[in-house]
Amino acid sequence: MRVLIDTMYIAAVLADKKHKKLADAIDSGRIEAVASVLSLTELVKILGSRDIEEMRTTIRKLKFSSLRMIDVSSVIAEKAGELRLHYEIPTADAIICSTGIVANAKHVLTDDKHFQTTSRMIKPLDMRKLLKMTG
Repeated sequence: MRVLIDTMYIAAVLADKKHKKLADAIDSGRIEAVASVLSLTELVKILGSRDIEEMRTTIRKLKFSSLRMIDVSSVIAEKAGELRLHYEIPTADAIICSTGIVANAKHVLTDDKHFQTTSRMIKPLDMRKLLKMTG
């Protein structure tokens, strides 16, 4: 199962022991996790504003994790523009969402409500639902 991981969950999976089940599912290959490289920008800003060392540690873990980071291509950028045009999703989230759509992810792990508008293309899931689907 290929799943797009939204930024808020990337740090949680890498650093928070309560998300160990998801980390194990990714490491074992039960979940093929993908994320937009744009999430690196968000993680540096969010985590770096709280604790520089935590941010550096998280980024280092991310680079060596099983999570596949996908670069922004012209196809992803164009799809993100379409999402902005039709669904009024903020630019960063439109890029993240379009990354999952182009990568053929069927679900996005997120709590962001605006991903509900794109549910015909990529279905939002919370942590509980994702873990239930993966066993």
